[in-house]
Amino acid sequence: MTPPVDPSATLTVVEPSAPPPPTGAATRYGRAAWRRRWVILWAVALVTFIVVVGLPTSRPQIFGVVGLGLIASCAGTEARWRQVIVDFVPFFVLLTIYDALHGAAGHWFLPHAIPQIKVDEWLFGGTVPTVRLQHAFYTPGVAHIWDYAAFAVYMTHFILPYVVAGLLWKYDHPAFRRWAVLFIGLSFASFLTYAIYPAVPPWMASQNAHLQPTAKIIDEMWAHVGFANGSSVFSATGHYANPVAAVPSLHTAYALLFTLFLWRRAGKWRPLLALYPIAMAVTLVYTGEHYVIDIILGCLYATTVFVVGSKLLDLWERGRFRVRTPPMDRVPA
Repeated sequence: MTPPVDPSATLTVVEPSAPPPPTGAATRYGRAAWRRRWVILWAVALVTFIVVVGLPTSRPQIFGVVGLGLIASCAGTEARWRQVIVDFVPFFVLLTIYDALHGAAGHWFLPHAIPQIKVDEWLFGGTVPTVRLQHAFYTPGVAHIWDYAAFAVYMTHFILPYVVAGLLWKYDHPAFRRWAVLFIGLSFASFLTYAIYPAVPPWMASQNAHLQPTAKIIDEMWAHVGFANGSSVFSATGHYANPVAAVPSLHTAYALLFTLFLWRRAGKWRPLLALYPIAMAVTLVYTGEHYVIDIILGCLYATTVFVVGSKLLDLWERGRFRVRTPPMDRVPA
C-alpha cells in the first residue's frame, strides 16, 4: 500500500557536487604545462626576431630576451615573474648608466697610443704581437676557420654575462646577486681607468701611423657572417662604443671574472673553463682590438674585483645574518 503524499512537503533536489580543485601533483603538472607553452612561445618569438630583424645586438634587446625568457619560465607563479622585474631592472639601469658614461669618457682627455706599443715591443722582442699574428694568419677579404672561431669567442663578451645572470637567477638566486654586484663593480672600475687614461687600440694606432698596418678583423667578419647590423652596435666604431676604451681590456676582464666565479661549480669542466679567458686574450690580440699589456691589466682588474668584492660581500652577508638572528638570550621561550 502506497503511503499518502503530504502536499506541504518540499522537494529537495540534490545538485551533483563540482570536482575539487586540483591539488598536489595535478597542480604542479598543470603549472609545468603552462610554463612549457610560454617558453615555446618565447622561443618562437626569438627565432622570428632573428630571422626578420637580425641577432639581438643592443643591451636592451639582450636584456629583453633574457628577461622575457625568465618570465616565461615562471608562468603560473606571479611572485616569481615579478621578482624578475625587481632584480633585472636595477641591473639594466646601472649598466645603461655605465654605457652613457663609457661613451662620453672618450672625449674628456687626449688618447694615448705610444706607451702601449712600447710595452708590447719590450715584452716581445721589438715587434707588437698583433702585427706578427696578422702577418702569419690574416688574409684580407678571406675568412679562415680561425677567423670565425675568433669572431665567435669575441661575441660571447656581449651575450654570455647576461645568459649566466639568467641561469643563476633561475637556479641559484643568491649567486645571481653576487654575480650582478661583481659584474657591475668590474664595469665601473674599468670605466674610471678609461676616463683617466683613454688608450688607442692596435687597429686605430695603425690608422694613425703609430703602428705597422693591422686590420680590424671583427668588423670584416660581420660581412662574412651575414649580419651587417652587428658592427654598428658591437664594434668600437659603432654609435654606442668608445674606441679609446682599451686599457684595461674589459673583454678579458669579463672572461676571467666568469671563470673565477664559476670555478667551484665547474667540476670536470674546469679545464674548458680555464681555456675561455686564454681564447679571449688570443682573439683580442689577433683581431687588433687590444695589446698584450691591455690583457694583463684586464686580468689584474678582474682578479682584484673578484677577491676584494667577494670578501666584502661575505662580510655584508654575515652582517645581515647576525641582524636577522637574535641572540639566544633574547629568543622568546
